[in-house]
Amino acid sequence: MIIKKLSGTFSLKQFVIYDMRSLNHYSYLTIDIKALKDTESDILEAVIAFNKMFSSRVIFYIEDVKNNQELIVKLIEEGIYNIVTSEEVETLKNEILKATSDLGMNKREIKAKLVNNEGTAGCSVPEYSFVNKNTKIAITGVECKVGTTTMAINLANYLASIGATVCYVEANDHGHLMQLPKRYERMTVNTDSLTYYGVKYLTLNAECHEDFDFIVYDMGVVDTKIINAIRSKCELAVLCATAKPYEIDAYERTIHLFDSDTINTIFSFISEPEKVKLQNKYDQVYFSEYAPDLFDGEKNQTIWESLLIPYVIKI
Repeated sequence: MIIKKLSGTFSLKQFVIYDMRSLNHYSYLTIDIKALKDTESDILEAVIAFNKMFSSRVIFYIEDVKNNQELIVKLIEEGIYNIVTSEEVETLKNEILKATSDLGMNKREIKAKLVNNEGTAGCSVPEYSFVNKNTKIAITGVECKVGTTTMAINLANYLASIGATVCYVEANDHGHLMQLPKRYERMTVNTDSLTYYGVKYLTLNAECHEDFDFIVYDMGVVDTKIINAIRSKCELAVLCATAKPYEIDAYERTIHLFDSDTINTIFSFISEPEKVKLQNKYDQVYFSEYAPDLFDGEKNQTIWESLLIPYVIKI
């Protein structure tokens, strides 16, 4: 790893505008908050501009958490989770290693630091433990365009947000995964995997020897082969569907192929009156909120919490 160290005091805003272009081949930009002479609003403006222009990962070193709570909360809102805070050398080393790892730090970790430092920013960070390693979750769809990939990625990001190690596997032939870095420049691209906000993304044929708390399989459109794979290999299965009059027949044909106690259904784009009808007619159904952001782990949080009760323990 090539390291370039700049000493002294700086204006982060001016640095981003005038100097960063010559350094954008570096993977990380690490900033000691004490070296900045910017106001808080200038720092946030610089971070927003940086995220729009560059793909390097930003890491902040903020030793005085208590007096920088408000700034930290605003950095979290801008997607900056790699915030190193320790004053102890050994702990500091571990935090730096985590911040520069493939997955980096997650939102839950930095919020926990606020709480542990008696922050008053309104952060409540429950602790979770996970029943098993490598719990396999299958997400499949009745047809194309029913939200299967969105639900799978949303779920993976929710799991990462509560501190789980999680892997998303594109277990279909759509080829969507390797298109993502074209749109999301801050993704870390490896030979056959991607990492982004604490989730590792793999193609089905990628080699990976790591253990995860959860593995989320995006299986595409359901068929007999997928149903058999779910029965033999997966602890939890979710079927994505819609319920327009010309769509519900496909759902009914599919749902009867599953064992009634092994499949949960997430319906998308359902009106309130239709929700009541579907709940009365079918078992284990959920209704998703509109989630235009692929990486929004919070939008359907109540669904994920319910589905994961057997696998996640809130401490």
